[in-house]
Amino acid sequence: MTNHMKRSRVTKAFADAGLTASFADAEARLDAVRVCVVLGDDQARTPAGQAAALTALAAAYKCFGRVSLATNAEAASLLSPLPIGPTIADATRALGGAVDRNVPTDATHLVRIGAGPAWKGWRVDCWWDRWLAGTRADSPADLGDSRLSLSGVFAGALAVRQIFAGARIGPSYHARDISVSLWEPWTVVGSTSRGPTRFTAPNALWLVGLGHLGQAFVWNLLTLPYREARRMVLQDDQRVGEENQATSLLVLAHPRIGDRKVRLTSAWLECAGWETALIERRHRGELRPTADDPPFLLSGLDDLAARRLLAEVGFDYMVDAGVGHGPGDFEGIQIRVIPKGKSVEGLWNASENETSKDRLLAGQAYQSLERQIGACGAFTIANASVAVPFVGAAAGALTIAQVMRLASMQSGGALIQIELAAPEMVIDGGQSATPHSYLGGEIIDLDELFPMPAC
Repeated sequence: MTNHMKRSRVTKAFADAGLTASFADAEARLDAVRVCVVLGDDQARTPAGQAAALTALAAAYKCFGRVSLATNAEAASLLSPLPIGPTIADATRALGGAVDRNVPTDATHLVRIGAGPAWKGWRVDCWWDRWLAGTRADSPADLGDSRLSLSGVFAGALAVRQIFAGARIGPSYHARDISVSLWEPWTVVGSTSRGPTRFTAPNALWLVGLGHLGQAFVWNLLTLPYREARRMVLQDDQRVGEENQATSLLVLAHPRIGDRKVRLTSAWLECAGWETALIERRHRGELRPTADDPPFLLSGLDDLAARRLLAEVGFDYMVDAGVGHGPGDFEGIQIRVIPKGKSVEGLWNASENETSKDRLLAGQAYQSLERQIGACGAFTIANASVAVPFVGAAAGALTIAQVMRLASMQSGGALIQIELAAPEMVIDGGQSATPHSYLGGEIIDLDELFPMPAC
């Protein structure tokens, strides 16, 4: 019998919206997709190119169950030290993918990163130019500055999102051109909005919540070219469950079910040179930061009450990210930058009424599921939220960019609302207060680390 729990939070995007008659039908739609990520020689050794490939591979495997990498640069060394092997090929296999020189004959969708073969099937190209990121559809992607990994993560996530939309909507869906500024997502992308080449990355963070979003924050941080000492406090009380394999980027193809999420995350960070401190219980507002603690709190929690408590704890800045939970809003992202002392009144609206569990359980998909796994199992899945890995990866890139703005002594977005179906149509909620003093970090100079070739 199919283990519906494994991809339940992904297949709910179909079942809860009434797009399929059963969870088995939803899985069949996903299983029919065969993604091939084509990584050109021109991008295989760039920060954005590698980040895009790894993100697209991870997200596609988690959503569709089968993905491959086509490249001539399988022996290229990873630019960031990760616990998934030293080369692109090793990392691909660790993430669940296969490696080939050519596009497999059974591929149904192509994600192209840089130069690649002509292909007449469904294709989307990753695109970026420093802090600008997105996708291109009908013409070869004219890539710009490939030295910023966050843009690669966002573009790779958005490419998989477009494939997923096609699986939900049907063959009438086509990829589209999208451009977003990660540095200033509230602006209209133009020729002068590429963002800085010199900025500060945070080197001390406190992260609460290590599920879908929390692991996506770490995934993005792990791609950055840190060279100096850095530390992170990790706080979560949960263990890895089988449903996390399809939603959480750090949970690999063959996870150790039952491991503590803080320890899993710590292993990735320590491999990349971070010092970690672990707290394996919930934050209930009682842990007040001291002068020795990180100035930045990153929150990736679902519970609004817990987020309100965290906002009043007293960190210099809390950067909070949230995503939608239902079949109609699961691609929605909200990011808030909350300075110390700001009133929590009105920061979050009361949560909207969730889709009635009774209505879901009475539906055809859940009735079919109940006959297979019983009423308790069906209720557990109905009670969970929709969560897909590409939304977390994209939200992570946007969130880490805001923390980097604060570390660079610039204001962040007080409230940023983005829908991945049309991320260029951002809702701008104004700017947060600019830091009064330098909060620490590591200066990253792209021109120093990755000099552009002379013309």
